[in-house]
Order: sequence, then structure tokens, then C-alpha cells
Amino acid sequence: MEEKYDLTKYVDRLYSAALNKARDAHVAEDIAQETFLAAVSQLSQGKKPDNLWAWLLTILSNKYCDWLREKYNYPQISFDEHPFEIAQEHIEDDDSAEKLEAVRRELGYLARIHREVMVRFYMHGHTVERIAKDLQIPTGTVKSRLNIGRQHVRKGVTDMENYTKQSYEPDILCLACSGQEGLQHEPFSLVPDSDKLAQSILILAYPKPLTETELAKALGVPAAFVEPVVEKLVAGALMKRTEGGKAYTDFIIYTIKDRMATFEKQLATVENHFTLFWEEMKQGLDSLREKPWYQRQSERARTKLELHFCVKTLMNAHMSVRDEVTGHMPFSEYPYRKDGGRWIAMGMQYPAGYRQEDYAGLWKYAVNGEVGYSEQNFRDMKSLEIWIYGTSFGSYLDTYQAHDYVKWFYELWSEIPTEESAVSSHVLQDADAFIKQGFLRREDKLRLDIPVLSRTEHQEECTLSWRCAEQIAARTRDVLLSVFQSGYVKLPLHLKSVPKWQQYMYCGDSVPMMVIYRAREKGLFLDGVDYPVPASLLVYEK
Repeated sequence: MEEKYDLTKYVDRLYSAALNKARDAHVAEDIAQETFLAAVSQLSQGKKPDNLWAWLLTILSNKYCDWLREKYNYPQISFDEHPFEIAQEHIEDDDSAEKLEAVRRELGYLARIHREVMVRFYMHGHTVERIAKDLQIPTGTVKSRLNIGRQHVRKGVTDMENYTKQSYEPDILCLACSGQEGLQHEPFSLVPDSDKLAQSILILAYPKPLTETELAKALGVPAAFVEPVVEKLVAGALMKRTEGGKAYTDFIIYTIKDRMATFEKQLATVENHFTLFWEEMKQGLDSLREKPWYQRQSERARTKLELHFCVKTLMNAHMSVRDEVTGHMPFSEYPYRKDGGRWIAMGMQYPAGYRQEDYAGLWKYAVNGEVGYSEQNFRDMKSLEIWIYGTSFGSYLDTYQAHDYVKWFYELWSEIPTEESAVSSHVLQDADAFIKQGFLRREDKLRLDIPVLSRTEHQEECTLSWRCAEQIAARTRDVLLSVFQSGYVKLPLHLKSVPKWQQYMYCGDSVPMMVIYRAREKGLFLDGVDYPVPASLLVYEK
């Protein structure tokens, strides 16, 4: 042994280092002695370490890990010649603690195929042969995955943090759809408002396809938590995979910027051409008011029927012109979903800290598309339906209890006593909320306060609306086409399933409510109305 490798001066330092780790004098003596003997053996065989003390510490750390394995069966992760003691409980070096935490974190970010072999090999001490047998893969595949896993962990530990803003200040994604919901309210049930992880994954995977590992790193979440969410979203048709296995969001996501793109142009169009819209709309309202089924409604129910008719007519006129640009997509072309529905999803992305009052002008004129809820063979009725547009005059129903509300509203209209109600008691407790929203009123007793039509009468309303919409579209075609010439949403290049009409959906969507509000300002419609007006009606068929 050469003089420069004299180990005697390191004996006390080795013992101190061992004691610092083991916290036991006798164990520290054993570890230090084994370290000393191993060093002597390797030096005698020609080992020439550049940094003797660092090399001795590496041996000592390995001996300490061997002791942990033997005593507690604690695992370790070792990359190259530098061990990272995963189960070490007492760490004096803050820098070491950070590195160990980084290793744990990076291990969590690995994709499943690499993570499962890394955990089995390093955390559980399984041999390559056992891992190959348990996972039913060749030993060469195990070694390859271990090698790739080690490379990813090493790179992740040395790289700077690459979390995206979505990890610490997440945007919000609100889902909507066109078409018919699934049996369990899909797609809404796939991404509830409380599921920030699913929302974040969909937002991040919209601009370009990403692996689960890339998503995990961007969010600062272990891949093990990301993978099942991605699998659920792929199975639910909200995401797809590329041939290479990356996942991407398979529906259009709008932003506030998208919705505001033509807003001022729409306002100017209505201001400058209001007469083109309202003359035909007024004639349609006059025809509606002559119908016997309109005249039998209460005063407030008539107002709600009129609003429903106006929104429906103006929306259909707007979409008729839009279809000239995008082509018409009938419901028969909507894809069948595994959940039993036929829907096309869309999302609205809101920035963190978003406040609706900051965009009060936009939401004043917003219209949520018509939604229908039905119930078959209830009491003496073959079918019952509620149809409603969501506007600033009145809101939607709670989607998850809407079918119970359909039955309850029919019972109220039929004056069935509360004690004989077939709906659950928690639904009946929502009466005050529905009074406030304009669906119910309380006089001598609780009563339905929206229009009620037979199916034949509803079909007559729809026919009248379509006839009026065609006339409005013919008169406003040129001014609306100019709105559609700009403001459409550009899609990521990989996204091929989005129908063209969705790219233009918000080009003129505010026009219907702008026309209605302008008519109200002129005293032509809803004059003096100071109560909630849900654009809703109940339809029955015996």
C-alpha cells in the first residue's frame, strides 16, 4: 500500500461518520471496521481513488446500507457508485436530504413500465430474474427498463424544477357538451368541478400530446396518480392516444380571449342593424300570442314562454347563417359513446383568480344552449320533458337532480298533494331556491310558474320558431356573415375530431341576447319585468 493511501489517519473520522449515521456506538465500530477492511482490500488489489476520503465515505455508506438491509430490510437506491438511502430516517446534511427527496420525487414521475421495475429492484430488493418472472417479461427488458429509469432519475435530480404554472396556480376547466348525455351524465361526470387534477391534465394535453411522465412533471404529481386519470379520460372519449402512446385532449377548449374576439363587432352589428332582427321577431311574437296554448298560461308563464321563443328563434337564425360557413352537422352525425350518450364535448378554460364580474358585459349576453330533461311513464303521462335555455334572466337546473325536478314540477302542475309525492324529500326542500329562480311561486300553496304545453303544442311552437328564424336569417345574412369572417378558434394541428362549427361557435353567439336586451331597452320586450325569467317550459304527452 502506497504512503499516500495511509488509512490510519482516517480511523477516527470514519468512526465519527458511522456514529452519525447509526446512532449506536457498537454498530458504528462495526461499520467503521468493515469499511476499513474493505478499503485495505481494494487498495491492495490496485484501486487508486482520486479522493481518498470521498471514496471511504462511499464504502462506509454502502456498509451502513448493508446493515440497514440486514436489520430492518430497508431498501436503497444506488445510481453509479453513489447510494441514496431511501429509508434513512436521520439525515444531518440538508443538501443530502434534498437530494434524497429529489430521488424519491423523480422515481414517482417515471412512467409505469419503468417505475414498476425500479421500485421492485431498488425499493423491494427483488432480483432481475424475479422481476422478469413476476412481470412476465424477458430479463433483458428488465435491465433495459432499469437503465432507462436510472437515466431519467439522474437527469431529473440534476435538472432545475420544470413544474408549469398549472401545478401551483391552476386554471379552471368547465366542461360542456352538445348532444345527449351518457347514462351517468357523461361527459360531465368524468370531470367534476372538484377534480382539479383531471382539469389540469386536459388543459396541459390540449396544445400537444404528452406522456404521463411529462404531465406528472408539469404538475409536480407522481405519475402513479396521473396514469389512472388519463386512462379514465381516454376510456371516456375525452382524450386519445397517438401511435407513440402519448395522450392528448380530444375536444376544443375555449378561452376568455376566444369569447371576446368578436364581442365588440357583435355589439356594433346589433346596434346598427337592430331593426333587421326585431321586425321579423315581433311578427313571430305576435303569432305566438294568438295561440290558445299561449293564452291559457298565467301572466308570468307567458313571459317565460315568450323569452324561450325569442331565444330559440334568434339562436336558430344565428346558427342558420353559421351553417353557411361551417356546414350543417345533424344530430345523426354525432358519435355514439360507450356510456350510451351521443355527445360532442367542449371546454371553457378560466385563468386562476378569474372573477365573472370582471366580464359582466360578456356574460350578460351569454346563452347556454337548450337542454332537455325527460322522464318516461310517470303517473298518468307517457312522457314528461323540461326544455330550458340558460341566460342572464334565468339559470339551468341542477343536472344531477333534473329528472326528479321534472316529476316534481308535473306533480305541482297537477296539484298532487305533497304527502302523495313520488319524489324524494330532499328535492322538495329546494322549493325556496326555485321560487327565487322563477320556476315556482307560492300563493295559497306552492305552484309551478313556467309554461306547460302538450307535445303537439310544443311542436307547434318549434315550427313557428323555425319559420320566424328562417326569415330573420334571410334578412340578417349579410351582416352576420361579416361577423363570422373573423374570430374563429384555431385548433392544435394534431386535433382532427373537432367539427368546424365549434371553431365558429362564439363568433356570433352573443347576438341573440344582444337583440333581446336592445328590445328591452327600447321598451319593446320584457318591459316592466322585474322578476326572474327562466327561458323554460314543461312538455307532457299522455
